Amino acid sequence: MATYDRNTEGLELVHKFADQVKGRTFLLTGPSPGGIGAETVTSLATESPALLILVGRSPEKAQTVIDAIKKANPGVKTKFVQANFASLKSVRKAAQAILDDPEITKIDVVINNAAVMATPFELTEDKLELQFQSNHLGHFVLTNKIMPKIIAAGPGARLVNLSSLAHKLTGVRFEDPNFAQPGSYGEFTSYGQSKSANLLYTVGLNKRLSSRGIRAFAVHPGSIQTNIHAHTRQMDGARLASLMDAAIQKTTGMTTAEFRAAEPYKTLQQGCGTTLRAALDPDLVKEEGVYLQNTNLTTDPNEVKDWATDPELAEKLWKLSEELVGEKFDI
Repeated sequence: MATYDRNTEGLELVHKFADQVKGRTFLLTGPSPGGIGAETVTSLATESPALLILVGRSPEKAQTVIDAIKKANPGVKTKFVQANFASLKSVRKAAQAILDDPEITKIDVVINNAAVMATPFELTEDKLELQFQSNHLGHFVLTNKIMPKIIAAGPGARLVNLSSLAHKLTGVRFEDPNFAQPGSYGEFTSYGQSKSANLLYTVGLNKRLSSRGIRAFAVHPGSIQTNIHAHTRQMDGARLASLMDAAIQKTTGMTTAEFRAAEPYKTLQQGCGTTLRAALDPDLVKEEGVYLQNTNLTTDPNEVKDWATDPELAEKLWKLSEELVGEKFDI
């Protein structure tokens, strides 16, 4: 049995599972230059997928990633689909564009990678809390609406939702997901809620799709210094240190210094390794669990909280999500 750990790199896995890449269609959200998503798709390009679909806000940023893909492998076909996950109208438009595109006959792997982290409190145009919508509800709508093309890929298709260690901060606030209660909002509390939702959505997808041979996994990529830290970099230094200390203590039981010593920042290649194993390894379905960290599945209750994997809570989240987006999905 192969051994994987926090140092396992994405390219190593792409080459190992080349037969799971060649000729297949991959969709990834959040392809920002210098991010885990960009590293994921440029790694995939080396083993000749049929098509890489990049879904994101900025055509300019996506073009930088497309240029990197072409440099890695000039023969790889790419498509960019514009979507702002903080706008359900934008997400639905993107989903329809994917459904209407005759060149996209099937989607073998969906990687829901886009996210924002620790933003100031904000309601979107849909009157939904920004992090919950951008990180969960937008992907919930996109993925569910393009499901016919995922199902068309048949058994072996995969869905990968990027979650986080931060899911250990809090479960989903079912009674108040938008933090309407005065004083209830916290930048990392909101982020933690959205990351728990990513995990529960994964559980809900498996309930609906595993009988078709289609599986979903959630991953914690590890700590990587990317643009997801844009909002924290704008915070007052002392306040950020206090918030980070509290979050790390709650999720790991360590001080920030202890955590950084135990878990130093990963490189982008190490960061995309967990995503790529979840996307490609056919033997993962033989193991127990839905949550990967450091390139391995884990069901350790110290690492993955019950509130993020409980099947009843997963169904409760599915119903809440349908109510919040105003659309039912029978999958």
